Amino acid sequence: MVHDTNASDTAPDPDSPGDDDISYSDWQSPAGAVIEASIDTKIWPDALVNSFQQTAPKIFDEILAMHDSAPASVSLCLCDDLQMQQINRQHRQIDRATNVLSFPAYDMRSDKIDPAVPALLGDIVIAAETVVREADAMQIPVADHLMHLFVHGMLHLFGYDHIEEDMAEAMETLEIQFLAEVGIANPYQNAQLEGDR
Repeated sequence: MVHDTNASDTAPDPDSPGDDDISYSDWQSPAGAVIEASIDTKIWPDALVNSFQQTAPKIFDEILAMHDSAPASVSLCLCDDLQMQQINRQHRQIDRATNVLSFPAYDMRSDKIDPAVPALLGDIVIAAETVVREADAMQIPVADHLMHLFVHGMLHLFGYDHIEEDMAEAMETLEIQFLAEVGIANPYQNAQLEGDR
């Protein structure tokens, strides 16, 4: 999902969460990568976020290592479905929430990026209610599905997509591999992600 990030500046939507509902923090990985997290605290449970915060930076390191990349940063927004719908409508002209959107800062397949220089790779947005709904439908833990969507979003930042079958298979294989490293079962054994393929 390579998306156009050249959106015009707009005033905040009145339905957007207020600053009091948003928590901002930087999650440092063991290798020095940073996840710049913004979390809608009225919708994302603390226990789920705390668990995710312990594992996501390690997965980030693994993905960077696989791509021979220096420690980098990524912006992560954990929002509600309403904010996701607004983002999806603005950037993709699709007027509904989806589970995850990725906004790469670079086209990793064509931009000349020095992998030894730290960079902001892009933005990942994940919608709470959709994550819960999909996890319930697949009968898997919400924490596992959240991690899967993070990995899925990270791979999009590195240029992977699921439009062509061979690339989709490569992407799924990597997702399964990274999730297995943290004890999460193959997410594709039962169902597809909402909005994918």
